[in-house]
Amino acid sequence: MFSSVAEDPRPPSNNVCPLGAGKARRAYIGWLMNEAPILFDRTAGVATITLNRPQRLNAITWPMMEELVRLTRQVGADAETRVLVFKGAGRAFSSGDDIVDGMGTRSLGGDPEGITADRGLHYELVKLLLELPKPVVAAIHGRCHGAAWVISLACDFRVGHADAMVGDIRAGRAIFAGQSAPLLLPRLIGQSRAMDLLMTGRVVDAHEAERIGYFVRVWPADEYEESVGKFVADLAHGPTKTYAAWKLAVNRSVLLELDGYTDYEHHLTQLVRETEDHTEGRASFRERREPAYQGH
Repeated sequence: MFSSVAEDPRPPSNNVCPLGAGKARRAYIGWLMNEAPILFDRTAGVATITLNRPQRLNAITWPMMEELVRLTRQVGADAETRVLVFKGAGRAFSSGDDIVDGMGTRSLGGDPEGITADRGLHYELVKLLLELPKPVVAAIHGRCHGAAWVISLACDFRVGHADAMVGDIRAGRAIFAGQSAPLLLPRLIGQSRAMDLLMTGRVVDAHEAERIGYFVRVWPADEYEESVGKFVADLAHGPTKTYAAWKLAVNRSVLLELDGYTDYEHHLTQLVRETEDHTEGRASFRERREPAYQGH
């Protein structure tokens, strides 16, 4: 397994461990395995990206988003990789963007609010996943919300542990950061159900999520790991280029619409950020209290 480091410095390009050889090197590799916020593994044609901040429910930072984009590009260019899987470490898939401790510093791309063609890293990752010429699976246990929910929507398959609880949730805190969810979700579960989940911020359990078409498979705890492994292995042994053709045909319309939609979404996001309710929603989240909205 290779541990990809998003928030921490990589070993020098000459592959010399900064701690030296022997025990120090093994200790360094062990530290990477446990502490790197993004883990990457490729085995038998299956690439697995694991969100690895379990102490923060795998909340996503800008450096993590940058690494997700980089690794997805890497998987797309690797002819030996036939399936990409997203997982979460610990007791959740991911709580979404880290709005409690902050997203950190973004170093890739231009200013999405400036006069550039940059539409942001969330857009970049969604587009990469929709275009990736091989199957992408989100294997979800525990909580999956916000930006992580968006990542799952851009995957081809969502499979769930029976304990999964999923939903956008951001509307409950007066946050509009669609990140393509309003474009992708109605195509998946229908407009009426999408409106319900996005506007109310309602969270649904695994069985309801399967019933409405979000999950394609749900397995009980004692079958989950084995069943996910078999599901992914079957894809890895299938006709990858034929899968790519079906995927790109299905995603064609949304890809044609994505750029213009994202520009409009950014416009709405800025308008919402200027409201008093948005300020109250974020404050109430940080302070762990119920919000008091005034409609302004």
